[in-house]
Amino acid sequence: MKKLLFVSLLFALAAAFTLTALSATPTKVGPEKCKMCHKLQYDSWAASKHAQQNPQVDCETCHGPGSDYKTFSTMKDIAKAKAAGLILPTKEFCSKCHGKGKVPPMTDELFAKVHAHKAN
Repeated sequence: MKKLLFVSLLFALAAAFTLTALSATPTKVGPEKCKMCHKLQYDSWAASKHAQQNPQVDCETCHGPGSDYKTFSTMKDIAKAKAAGLILPTKEFCSKCHGKGKVPPMTDELFAKVHAHKAN
């Protein structure tokens, strides 16, 4: 009887852990984590108006929460990174904020200058 109870308890714990892991929402890891591999982009962002906003418009504001795509093995495979939640913003995506309120509209010229992302 004790063995059955123990096995049942283990099964319940395993099921709860699995459900929690499957339903976990991706979370932000912060720009400092991105900087570890993307120093050029980080430095460019840090000097931009995005970094000066309150709240900051950081890497994950535009590229999505990094918890599920932050690993090197995922990031080196763009298809895998996108499947894990990486967003590669388009001009239309940027227009969600640009062109509203005091934010200048997103033009082709402005999009071509999006910090150092176009450099590599």
